[in-house]
Amino acid sequence: MMKAVGIGVALVMMAGCTPTSYLVPEVSERNAGDVAGCKDLGRVRGIPGVYGALREIGLKDARRAAKVKAKEVGGNVVVFDPVAEGETVYELSAQVYAC
Repeated sequence: MMKAVGIGVALVMMAGCTPTSYLVPEVSERNAGDVAGCKDLGRVRGIPGVYGALREIGLKDARRAAKVKAKEVGGNVVVFDPVAEGETVYELSAQVYAC
């Protein structure tokens, strides 16, 4: 029981270390069909820092990191590769566009 409580406290503490804002206002997410007239700038990736019970936080961190990288290369739109429900994601990739 004490071990479970300790793990729960650790999860809450780790969640507190993640950014409170996952927004990168200059970069939007779109579908592949929405970028037909845009300039392709290449690919970026984000790597989740946490997994398992904190999977969603890790994915949000990875999306934000990819968007920041997209902005750095002059992009304002990303199209993320699909992620299967429940799949453990070790790298989240996206195509970057200037639209």
